[in-house]
Amino acid sequence: MTETVGLLGYGRFGRALSGLLSDAGVPHSVFDPRQDEVPPKLQATSLAELTSRSTVLVLAMPVTAMHDALTSLRPMLSPTQLVIDVGSVKVRPVQVLASVLGREIPWVGTHPLFGPASLARGDARRTVVCPNSLHPEATHRARALFERLGCAVTEMSPEAHDELMARTHVLTFFLAHGLVKAGVGKDLPFAPPSFQPVARLEEYARTEVPHLFNVVQSENPYAREARAGLLDALTELHQGLEASAKAIRTPAAPPALLDVRQRIDQVDRELVALLARRARLVQEAARVKSEHGLPFPDTERESSMLDIRHAWAEHDGLHTGALDDVFHAVLRLCRDTASASTDSLA
Repeated sequence: MTETVGLLGYGRFGRALSGLLSDAGVPHSVFDPRQDEVPPKLQATSLAELTSRSTVLVLAMPVTAMHDALTSLRPMLSPTQLVIDVGSVKVRPVQVLASVLGREIPWVGTHPLFGPASLARGDARRTVVCPNSLHPEATHRARALFERLGCAVTEMSPEAHDELMARTHVLTFFLAHGLVKAGVGKDLPFAPPSFQPVARLEEYARTEVPHLFNVVQSENPYAREARAGLLDALTELHQGLEASAKAIRTPAAPPALLDVRQRIDQVDRELVALLARRARLVQEAARVKSEHGLPFPDTERESSMLDIRHAWAEHDGLHTGALDDVFHAVLRLCRDTASASTDSLA
């Protein structure tokens, strides 16, 4: 079947697609509100004229404009024609195509993975086609058209497409615009070869159509999750590098010091075990005092205890200046532990 293509839109991608159609010898016409930008030999003077000339209508326009364009186009279409979109996201455009055209008019969602820059570089051409059960034949027609333009065609669902694009296209745009905002690459006297991929990303963000960034980020249902995952990964990477840098700046401890630290840790472990043992004894004392109507805590007993502890500390060669603070903390810890244990049993 020889297709005749009608392009609705003559922006950057519309012009690029028109060039491929011309190179492949595919007859086509163009309708765009900015008609002065369309070569006269390609111009269709109205939407009705474009529709009457075409077997395939290509919506080469922003995703946000699709619904209104399809609504205007719908009364002019027949079941022998095919409508395709070429947006960078697929879930929402496919929903719009299904809601406006339904079962009556064949339609299919596609995403040509090329543009003016990639065509100028001579990159391989790929196109994703999203089959739908309402119009199986539409997939074959779209595939045949793009293969005639030299494209390798991959079929996948709109959801699978958008999820894949979220991990590739979305993050590429996100990183590229982040580099621009960070001023990466400005006023460099020179740059090493390793910087070239970064420079290309930065250039990509500056030269692409501004609205495309917003569409890719806002219309892809998986974009937010992909961005958040990237930011989490970058934060984790940053924190790991900070920790590594801190470790490098901190001189390595000599073996003798490591040995002393290990013995200190062991003593502290024994201290904690002793404090736990003391708290259990205080809990038992509190129970006995409660049974006999004795005060808890006993301030006179605690005062005399501190005097005795001072004598022990001096005998063992300890400086006693902070001893009161230590034992007040021990008393408080044991009382709190005993009270918490009593409350849990109540």
